[in-house]
Amino acid sequence: MKHFKQSHPDWFATPYGQQRSLSQGAAAKGSDRADVKLLVIKPGKSTSHHFHLLRKSWFYVMDGVLRVSSVFENWQLELVTGDMLELDPGEDHCFLNIGTADAQVLEMGSPGHMPHDKISVQAAGTTRSAPFGKFWRADSTLCLKIGGVSSMEAACHCQSAGVDAIGFDLVDANWSYNLGRLDWVQHLPFSMSRFLVTHLTQPSLVSAILHRLGCDTLQWCGTADEKTLRTLYSVVRNQRCRIVHTVVGSQVKILEEVDRIKPWASLLDGLVWQPGWSTGREHFSECGTILDALELPWMVCMEGMEEGLEKFKQNSFFKGIDAVGDAWLTRQEGCGASFMDREKIQRLLGLAER
Repeated sequence: MKHFKQSHPDWFATPYGQQRSLSQGAAAKGSDRADVKLLVIKPGKSTSHHFHLLRKSWFYVMDGVLRVSSVFENWQLELVTGDMLELDPGEDHCFLNIGTADAQVLEMGSPGHMPHDKISVQAAGTTRSAPFGKFWRADSTLCLKIGGVSSMEAACHCQSAGVDAIGFDLVDANWSYNLGRLDWVQHLPFSMSRFLVTHLTQPSLVSAILHRLGCDTLQWCGTADEKTLRTLYSVVRNQRCRIVHTVVGSQVKILEEVDRIKPWASLLDGLVWQPGWSTGREHFSECGTILDALELPWMVCMEGMEEGLEKFKQNSFFKGIDAVGDAWLTRQEGCGASFMDREKIQRLLGLAER
């Protein structure tokens, strides 16, 4: 139990009025738990238009009349004294005081304030402004994507070696932790394509992360119904990002998946096929023919295997290699860690040549 006795916390001037933190200690500076703030918004003034990647927020209007609006989801709402509002990560918002007196708002958020978590809508834009990377060049050359990149060193080597795309994997329960370790991404040039590889389906959150990482492509992998994916893919396409859908499994499974995708294939720009170790190499030709039926560019996910690649090169819509895990990493015996293997990357570049 902690008891704080402080009747007059410091006020800080803001462009919209004043703010003071009612949290104490670590929470006031930003923690992995929560923080509490009191906002005073002057008549005619507004907060910045922004969203959070990780933070969930609750707002209680203590006094005043406010209009809160969203650009990504195209809505606005009027709040008066006594109203509460709950916002999930990725939901952009801006509060405007439309009354004639100061508005007072109590804000609670978790996790606590972290500078890298808050993204300005004006700075990010509502659509992509950067050009598409090398992966989407308009020629027939096979491409190489290196997946699971998590360090500046690996990304820079891929850039200098001539790799076409790199992927940032946010695909498990630790996705938010992994996202927090990718601040270095903003310093990369745009010559390589950047893929966000994720299972997340909340459109506003996925859009926010795409902007945060400067990605030109969403590679979705996971389990979701058709309605959820249609909604997600429509929003991402409106953000001017490419969409790649992951299909997993053997000949029978990808045939079922291709049939499921056909009605909304127009929302996609490509496919990634993850064969799985149980897929018989003798069925690779048949699998390639099934994938070609959608008339979409497709890649094969390689993790330490090269069988069938020459056969894939005969397929009309074969786009290239998605290298993950052991395909470009070397595992250090004894400690379980993996390290970039430059020789493997160079070999993969050679395999991608027609």
